[in-house]
Amino acid sequence: MTAARRLLDRVVGTACCLLLAAMVAVLAWQVFSRYALNAPSTFSEEILRFGLVWLSLLGAAYSTGRGTHMAVTLLRDFARPPLQRILDLLVPAAFAIFGTVVLGLGGLRAMEIAAGQRTAVLQLPMSAIYAAIPAAGICITLYALLNFADLLRQRRARPDEVEAALNWGD
Repeated sequence: MTAARRLLDRVVGTACCLLLAAMVAVLAWQVFSRYALNAPSTFSEEILRFGLVWLSLLGAAYSTGRGTHMAVTLLRDFARPPLQRILDLLVPAAFAIFGTVVLGLGGLRAMEIAAGQRTAVLQLPMSAIYAAIPAAGICITLYALLNFADLLRQRRARPDEVEAALNWGD
């Protein structure tokens, strides 16, 4: 399981880093062309918009794998340990269902609907943009299954909020 998690972390993390680096470069070009050349770039805004969609969804998948996603823990905090364990197991199960049904199947349906459309400036197929939804769904589902297996084997403790915030980015 750790090899699968390591591979998934490497693929998703690398994709996020490359997307962010590309977006920074495109943004720098946009600012330079607008203010230095006085000729605003027409393609950069579209690239940044679609890059942000992909980066946000892949980043959500990555944070699911790390256990640093947003959580409301009020119910868990007031529950007794046996119920806390059940609630801890429900989180990755809910993520797996959400990733599979909503993002995976719903994203494929969105791609199907958008298949005949093209972006305004770059003339890219909109299905390539909407592909971020099922791609993130697959990653979230895989991470959720890995998290669920780790919780069942008690190899992974529920991350402490303060520790997760301090270790973020390691």
